[in-house]
Amino acid sequence: MELPNVKNVNKDKRKLKKHHFKVKDMVAYKWYAEKEVGYVMECYHSKDGWACYKIKSASKPGCIYSDMQLDDPEDPYCYISSVFSKSMTDGERELVKKRIEWSESKNLVNNKPIVEKKVEKVIVDKTELKKAIEKQKDFINGKFW
Repeated sequence: MELPNVKNVNKDKRKLKKHHFKVKDMVAYKWYAEKEVGYVMECYHSKDGWACYKIKSASKPGCIYSDMQLDDPEDPYCYISSVFSKSMTDGERELVKKRIEWSESKNLVNNKPIVEKKVEKVIVDKTELKKAIEKQKDFINGKFW
């Protein structure tokens, strides 16, 4: 089955590395041309370092969507919409609150904090590196002493 051509409203936007939603935040997202509401179950980073979310649907109970990104420019079919999330109706918000309370009573929501990756830079002295390379070459060539 081929997907229909749709207008990519996020075409000129860029991917985000920083999270804009927290766990249990209400979000509205687009899933194959349908607006749905839900809440964030987990925040994490993809292998490429982009901010991703795992969403539990409130409009379709039992559905969990992972690897959703905010206003994803590459996927015009499935993404979290910042515009829809800001303009949620009171009825939608109430529905999501009920789902969050129910899942908290069942302990289904992850309460893990967001962990940012920190890369440590190691400064290596080039003279020490050259000496180590020479020692390895000597060892390979049979010069042990």
